[in-house]
Amino acid sequence: MVNDTKSLPSLDQANPIFLNRIPCEWLKTEQAALYLGVTPNALRICVHRGQVPVYHFGRRLRFRLADLRATPLKKGA
Repeated sequence: MVNDTKSLPSLDQANPIFLNRIPCEWLKTEQAALYLGVTPNALRICVHRGQVPVYHFGRRLRFRLADLRATPLKKGA
């Protein structure tokens, strides 16, 4: 058996179909809190008050990046 490594493409020459350049649309609670500049607990409180749109996947909370960009938060309120 001959080991021919010349026929294998490098990562730089990988098929562009397999390169994921789409940013993640769904954020976890910790990621969304970091994006908004609040603590995860403060974000959960805002969700409970209806100030931030949220999606439930089972018991998990997920936030859409587009929704967070459009959500003004009053810090300290």
